[in-house]
Amino acid sequence: MNERNRKLNAADELDRARKGLTAARLSVGAGAFEEAVSSAYYAAHHAARALLFSLGLEVRSHKALRTLLSEHFVRVGVIPRDTSLRLAHFIEARHKADYGVRTRFSREQADAWVLWATTFVEAAAAHLAPLLTPAEPPDGGPSAAREPRVPYRPAPVPLRGRGRRSRA
Repeated sequence: MNERNRKLNAADELDRARKGLTAARLSVGAGAFEEAVSSAYYAAHHAARALLFSLGLEVRSHKALRTLLSEHFVRVGVIPRDTSLRLAHFIEARHKADYGVRTRFSREQADAWVLWATTFVEAAAAHLAPLLTPAEPPDGGPSAAREPRVPYRPAPVPLRGRGRRSRA
């Protein structure tokens, strides 16, 4: 991952985190407390991914996210020591909210999770601000838009024993 993509990925994840907070707040307002908890969790999750992307790290699981977040941000004092533990409890709450049979959250519980997620997203945004502050291209050069991804396509493998045979 190059420097430019680190920044763009971190910015994208931080944007998703902020949108998740908006969804969580709207859900609380609509009385959909389980959806609020789930959206708040994903807001925190995307903020954590933004932090990791800022270092060029990409994770594929929720557990790996907590482990790397702890290793690279908690141990050095960038974020509070209880963050990984809170995220572990938060994912349990999200599982209950999304999959729990007859599980209900109160407004107070949803508000508490939304507040924690908001605090975490704001802390992540503050930490990332120097990295994500857009620099003006000196000569009106390329914009900050992400370059289109080229899908990976393996080289075609010739089929043996099928199709026409050439006669030599």
